[in-house]
Amino acid sequence: MKWLRFSVWAVLALAATVASAQSYPTRPVKLVIPYAPGGTPDFVGRTIAGKLSEYLGQPIVIENRPGAGEIIGTEAVAKAAPDGYTLLLITPSFTSNPALYPKLPYDSIKDFAPVAQVLSYPHVLVASGGLPASSVQDVIALAKANPGRITYGSGGSGSSNHLAAEMFKSLTSVQLTHIPYKGNGPAIADLLADRVQLLFTSMAPVEAQVKAGKLKALAVTGPKRLASAPDVPTMLEAGVPDYDLVSWYGVLVPWGTPKSVIERLNADLRKTMQNPEVRDKMIASLGAETTVSSPDAFGALLRKEFVTWGKLVREMNIKAE
Repeated sequence: MKWLRFSVWAVLALAATVASAQSYPTRPVKLVIPYAPGGTPDFVGRTIAGKLSEYLGQPIVIENRPGAGEIIGTEAVAKAAPDGYTLLLITPSFTSNPALYPKLPYDSIKDFAPVAQVLSYPHVLVASGGLPASSVQDVIALAKANPGRITYGSGGSGSSNHLAAEMFKSLTSVQLTHIPYKGNGPAIADLLADRVQLLFTSMAPVEAQVKAGKLKALAVTGPKRLASAPDVPTMLEAGVPDYDLVSWYGVLVPWGTPKSVIERLNADLRKTMQNPEVRDKMIASLGAETTVSSPDAFGALLRKEFVTWGKLVREMNIKAE
């Protein structure tokens, strides 16, 4: 009889889960952005939410939970109910944090389920106007002649542009000094003022300054040149073997979220990112490609990057600052 009662409850619980998934969503959905308002992640999240809400048929409430390189917002989602009503926007910091912070308040693999990668874009290595370098090889030569004296900015320790610079250091055996900022905006401002000499960033925020000759775009980190900057070579073309790095944004939900809910979110995210209004905004602001992956493909990317960034953090002895 005990087994029978257990079976009945199990069947009822399963039926309730299926019914809930089939009717999803029936109330507003929350998107946690683990960054402060006003920056690029906030722009990406709000742009996506505005159109995704139309396809889901429910409002999407933005909750900015900044701090500690995504950790504060990520922890909040790890503890949320696995019902599809709490989403998390992530960047590559999610995959570097386990190596940077050995005692995270969540398990990056076991506590989350991948929904989709929604954007991909390369960084561009940009030099200040005062740095006497017009190519990547010039930068390498200067750095080797002046170990540690050339500085590079980033949006913070563990950010994607910090990791891009550390990969550059690893592959070229140069010494550069890291100056972390609270976001890319202040880093770009100091680059323009020549208070730092180098920055890895998406092209859109610096495109006007590059065209005006105030900054110098030296190389693209991805496998192909940018349509908006066809004269800027890739890192491979600039003579840095094995340098191929594309940054991204993605969406996660708490582990245990029903598969049918994840599939619904993935399908509506695909519609969102293919919408001309959203696509054009992402191209104009980030030079980003709005390609939406399957949950399995995004999971494979995350597993690969956990290994890649973990190895780089250990090799370069990168510390959270």
